[in-house]
Amino acid sequence: MMRMKLNGLLFNIPFVNNVLFYDTIDSTNNKAKELAKRGSVHGSLVVAKSQTAGKGRLGRSFASMSDDGLYFSVMLRPEVSPEHLSGLTLVAALAVSKAIQNICGITPSIKWPNDIYVNNKKVVGILTEAGTDYVVIGIGINVNTKSFDKSIEATATSIYLETGTNVAKEELLMEILSQLNDLYDTFVVSKDLSFLVEDYNQGLGSLNKEVFIIPQQLTLTSPNPSLIDTSALEAVLCLGIDKDGNLVCKDSKEELHYVNSGEVSLRTK
Repeated sequence: MMRMKLNGLLFNIPFVNNVLFYDTIDSTNNKAKELAKRGSVHGSLVVAKSQTAGKGRLGRSFASMSDDGLYFSVMLRPEVSPEHLSGLTLVAALAVSKAIQNICGITPSIKWPNDIYVNNKKVVGILTEAGTDYVVIGIGINVNTKSFDKSIEATATSIYLETGTNVAKEELLMEILSQLNDLYDTFVVSKDLSFLVEDYNQGLGSLNKEVFIIPQQLTLTSPNPSLIDTSALEAVLCLGIDKDGNLVCKDSKEELHYVNSGEVSLRTK
């Protein structure tokens, strides 16, 4: 049904130039990267009803076997220097947050750099992967999921569980891509994130709260970041992001720290 409704409509979004639909796939990101390496055009979109090996940040998996979710990746070839590509992760987070608010009538929060939460539970995972001449943005959303496995039900939620209403996935997909297209165009021109700092920080769940910055060597060895012992870490005050997407924090000595998303995980105190 989604495929029939979306045929033609997706190409009204300027940066969508190629669309592939799958009932089941290992990972939409894997397929999008494969397309990139084979020379596929900028704006190649891969959409799947379910994934058997959905991927999250820091090598973790993202549960995505249910047809109740929305799983897709878009491959772009941005004309920006490689050091700026990581900014697209935050661009995607803001696009998804805006789209959920517009379509679903709820206000999600962003967990820096790119997870989306509602009522302190994860509803969206975003994974950005870059190659030599491309970047793939993968997005997985718990849309109409009615229940979760006991192993994640305390930390995961869906739009349905938060609103009591089934959401038209194709409508949500169109809105996300529309928001992403507009923010992407601005990003390519601006070369940094100064244009979205205010909006992003407004949606940042940890803004003006104390947080723990957890080193990557700890997060990589734990299957669940919420179980990591933070007793030896100092809590710092989150001041939001800067124009480069770094998280700016202030410690107890009033010293500022600029944290890169590739090095850490974040937990609110």
